[in-house]
This record gives sequence, structure tokens and C-alpha cells, in this order.
Amino acid sequence: MRNIEGVESIITSTYDFQNRVLKIDMKQNDLKMKIDKIKKLLLENNIHIEQGLSDDEVRKIEKIYNVKFPKQWLEFYQNILPVSEYFYNWRDFSVENIAAIKERLASPYNGILESIDEIVWDISWGLEPDKVEEKNKKIRKMLESAPPLIPLYGHRFLSIFENKEMPVLSVVDLDIIYYGLDLYDYF
Repeated sequence: MRNIEGVESIITSTYDFQNRVLKIDMKQNDLKMKIDKIKKLLLENNIHIEQGLSDDEVRKIEKIYNVKFPKQWLEFYQNILPVSEYFYNWRDFSVENIAAIKERLASPYNGILESIDEIVWDISWGLEPDKVEEKNKKIRKMLESAPPLIPLYGHRFLSIFENKEMPVLSVVDLDIIYYGLDLYDYF
């Protein structure tokens, strides 16, 4: 009886292992298909594409900009690096480019803060403070705890947090538009 149970256990373990490998292969193929589709779209729109970023480049970029890129961003940008007037060249470590990207990283928050007096209080934030100064203080605190945004293209950003849904947003001051469920949906 033990021999049969042992054989069944080996067969089950082998089957489980093969299923995990198959799922990984399918996921990698799915990712490759998504990236190939985006690459084709970018090339059709005359966007220059460079080789994806290396692990060393990613570490350097994360250190320079004090960010930790989410898995989805890494999957994409380590495969291809679109570079154009509106796509950011993360590989360019010139003083001017670093300053431009740092400015873009701060722009959504700065734009909201510049228009803070125009923000209409949302009931989901709790009771609205009576004084404008208190209201603005609460809004600033919420902004400080919001996930950072990575610039993708022009004024479109990807949230920096690990989640199945990392929406792509267009952010210009208080004008915030949802562009896609995630990086792949956006393209």
C-alpha cells in the first residue's frame, strides 16, 4: 500500500510542478506578446526604441530619483526603452535630463498644491474643516501619503505601488484623467 501512495505522491508532485512551469511559460509568452504589440504600435508612430534598461541602469535610476519601480514598469522598460520628445529617456544621465525628470516627478503634486484652494472637498475624506487653512493642511497630508507617480509620456503617469491595477493617469494640476487600468492597458 505504501508503494502506491508513494507513486501517487510522486505523480501528483510532478503534475503540480509541470503545471507551475506551464503557467510561468504562459505568463512569459503573454508578457512577450504584450510588449511586442506595444513595440509595433510605437514603431508605427515613429517612436524611437532602444534596448531595454539593464539591472545596473535600473539601480542607478532608482538611486538618482529616489524611487522603487514596480514590477510592471520593470517588465516593460527592461525590454524596450521608448525615447522621443514626450517619452522620457531614463538612460540619459545628463544634468539637464535628470533635472527635467525630477521636475516631472514632482509636477503632479506641485500642480495640485498650486490649485489647492480650488479643490472641492470629498465626503470620503471625512468632515470638511471649517477653516480653509485646516482644509488645505488635510489635503497636503493626503498628498504626502499618496503613491508616487512615474512619468511615462508627457503628463501621463503610472502609480508606484505593487498592485494588480496600477492605473495610468493624466495629471495636469487638478485635471486628472484615467487613461488605463495599467501600463499594458494604456498602450
